[in-house]
Amino acid sequence: MITKNHLAQLATITALWVLAGLLTALYEYFFLANYPGVLETQPMQEFSLQKNVVAAMGGLFVGSLLFGLLELFYFQRKVVRERFWVAILKKVALYSVLLFVLLAGISFAFNSVLSDRSIADPIAWQKTRVFITSIAFWHPVFPVLTLALLSSFLLQLSERFGTNEMWKMFSGKYFNPKEEERIFMFLDLNHSTTIAEKLGNEKFYGFLNDFFHDIAGVITQHKGEVVEYVGDLVVISWSFPAGSTETRCLNCYRDFEKVIHRKRETYITRYGTVPQFKAAVHCGEVMIGEMGKIKKSIKFSGDVLNTTARVEKICGSIGAKMVITDNLMNLLSDPPYPLEKVSNVSLKGKEAPIDVYKVVV
Repeated sequence: MITKNHLAQLATITALWVLAGLLTALYEYFFLANYPGVLETQPMQEFSLQKNVVAAMGGLFVGSLLFGLLELFYFQRKVVRERFWVAILKKVALYSVLLFVLLAGISFAFNSVLSDRSIADPIAWQKTRVFITSIAFWHPVFPVLTLALLSSFLLQLSERFGTNEMWKMFSGKYFNPKEEERIFMFLDLNHSTTIAEKLGNEKFYGFLNDFFHDIAGVITQHKGEVVEYVGDLVVISWSFPAGSTETRCLNCYRDFEKVIHRKRETYITRYGTVPQFKAAVHCGEVMIGEMGKIKKSIKFSGDVLNTTARVEKICGSIGAKMVITDNLMNLLSDPPYPLEKVSNVSLKGKEAPIDVYKVVV
């Protein structure tokens, strides 16, 4: 499914590649212009900055679309669990073939349409054949292939750290800790101990990994950020107002149920059981900042996290699949679920009881 995040990534890749095409054409022109007489020699008499710019930017625009579509809608599904070196070899092989086709197409466009020739003109075909069999053909291969691999690496980083966290680390937004209002969801698998005993360590690991992979797209679609995985629990966060005014934090749970229901038969075939889960959602002020020296990451701290964890633990005792706190309820204008208030709930480690709302199944 195409999401806004996919479109944003594709737009970013396209913009960067087109910019690279412009800079490459300008660099080539000014490099040649620095050698008097070169542009007047017989091989360079047809050289035109305008045609080079159009060819380079147009070619890399097409290339960026092909690359983006492959990375976002093919490789992320087909090689997401391949060994790193296997995935790289597959990408290099496919990109090399596509690069050959792309450069041949650019050369033909340059020698035909951009040179005021018909596409059936034998001179255009001859010049294209001469180019793709010459050393000059390899001149753009290395930088374009490098651009593709660098873009792929950045996408891998984005997937590894999360797009938001990666840019926050690069920009240094949380180098100095700051306080922000956030919404948190603690999503926990039910009966995980029993399932782990039944499946064994290796199959249970696969069960968890499949579950986390299957819900990842839903989290991204609803603009959530994965804070961390803790055993069979995932902590998800939303900034204000994205998680509250549009009730994304609650709709997200509904879509978790939908995606797992669609893959029900797959889970039964592989593991003999289907993931069932519960969640607690709470909001408030937390401190956010870069923490650690080895494997530094952006961390959240504050009582909000502790309270959310405690609320998640009471889901079973009050018969709820999802519980939201009174704090969050006050922010929601139109909850997507029927809710039932549970008053004066005592939480472990908390002196004062709180009111919560459970989703009515």
